[in-house]
Amino acid sequence: MDYAIQSPAQLSSHLRSLRKAKGLSQQQLGALLGVGQSRIARIENQPGSVSVDQFLAVLGALRVQMVLRAMSAAELPNDDAW
Repeated sequence: MDYAIQSPAQLSSHLRSLRKAKGLSQQQLGALLGVGQSRIARIENQPGSVSVDQFLAVLGALRVQMVLRAMSAAELPNDDAW
């Protein structure tokens, strides 16, 4: 299933949901990655605090991948941030 992530809060929620769907505790996921439970908690709560390398490692451990795709005109936000 695809998830459109447009904010850190959405990423946080989806990372937590993916981990739980795999039946993993934060401690178990941390053990797979060689980090402590507190690091997994921080990644889930503040996904902006993680390096791209570690983020990709988390995705790999969860057996998911990141896919980048262009947004259609209809999907673009209606603000000047872009």
